[in-house]
Amino acid sequence: MSLLYDLSFIIFSVLYLPYFLIKRKWRDFSPQRIGIYPKATLLRLKDRNPIWIHAVSVGEVMATVPLYEEIKRSYPSEMIVVSTVTSTGFSVAATKFGNDAVIIYLPLDLSFIVNRVVKIINPKAIFIAETEVWPNLINSLKRYGTKIVLFNGRISKGSFKRYRLITPILRRILDRIDLFLMRSQADAEKIITLGAPKDRVRITGNLKYDAAFLKREGHRLNPVELRERFGLSEKEQLLIAGSTHNREEEVILRCYRKLTNDYPLLRLLVAPRHIERSKDIVNLAKAQGLNSFLISQLEDIGSRLKQNEILILDVMGMLSEVYSIGEIIFIGGSLVKKGGQNPLEAAYYSKTIIFGPHTFNFQDITDQFLSNGGAILVKDEEELLDSIKRLLNSADERKVLGERAKAIVQSNIGIAKKDLELIEALNIFKR
Repeated sequence: MSLLYDLSFIIFSVLYLPYFLIKRKWRDFSPQRIGIYPKATLLRLKDRNPIWIHAVSVGEVMATVPLYEEIKRSYPSEMIVVSTVTSTGFSVAATKFGNDAVIIYLPLDLSFIVNRVVKIINPKAIFIAETEVWPNLINSLKRYGTKIVLFNGRISKGSFKRYRLITPILRRILDRIDLFLMRSQADAEKIITLGAPKDRVRITGNLKYDAAFLKREGHRLNPVELRERFGLSEKEQLLIAGSTHNREEEVILRCYRKLTNDYPLLRLLVAPRHIERSKDIVNLAKAQGLNSFLISQLEDIGSRLKQNEILILDVMGMLSEVYSIGEIIFIGGSLVKKGGQNPLEAAYYSKTIIFGPHTFNFQDITDQFLSNGGAILVKDEEELLDSIKRLLNSADERKVLGERAKAIVQSNIGIAKKDLELIEALNIFKR
């Protein structure tokens, strides 16, 4: 079985190689993906039998923080290894966990690589965020007697359809997992349908609520100072388009251009999901007759941001704090079929939230916001423009929407504590 899977993995890798080279993905490829670790990392891992947490990229790393902190609070002597796949995820993990954890890249799921890595780390348990099912890794861990927990589990409609095609194979892999901590009833039902033993499945909720509510002491930016830094006067209102994707910025810029005459004190900040696209947005804005300023170069802005001037956030890790000075927040990835982005960070600050129809990556969250009147759904550019106009004309509606959004976050916190209580039943930790 492992040999066949290894062969399939290698064939796929060969076919993927041209894309890997053309897109220059090799720049982010680490030797750690093939099980080669720095000597300092190997020394830290020697004879430690740690807890291993895997979070594939930035969103999963951020959701992992509450569980990580709950573990460290209850079991401070435990060593924790955090693995990611992407370079941005690795960077965020290093920032969030620092020297308290060993940060590594997840090895490629080839049996001869993962067997070596599992032997090096020798974890007593691994906690895998969402639904990262790596057959060779799971098989290798099980042979070493490692407890395996899938936490903050979710299965999108697309993933469910694909997984159903390999249910007989997947069932054997899922049977090796000791505990499934799922976000919702729907996610629990899907994982059981795919083969997870029903008696090991629990519904605990979405850790991203906890992550949004965590106090970021020592990292929080003062909203007053932030407005001053961005060249915003006290009377100016800031429209933020957060985590936007290609084709969404054009829509936002057109809407803003139409709004400027009637709302001369309205300003715009665009935060692309991928900051390397910032220069593209500068060009798009120029085509709309708008001047742009990159946040990384704010010394060029002068004393105040003027009408027809916009800000572009090209700095990693600032968006959640920038939401604190926004009046209306559009959540990107939702007007195009990207699955949306996380609205919880904006909700934490009681902000007025708008998103488009494509939110399948955060469906449980957006459904809750809509059913509780904590956000506005728009179908297209016209509805987006009309909604922004209506909200700018009604401070009362903005206030009510913001208060409901914050209340939704508050009513859903405490997931990490529930997760840890269920994990403790596996007898993993030591005092």
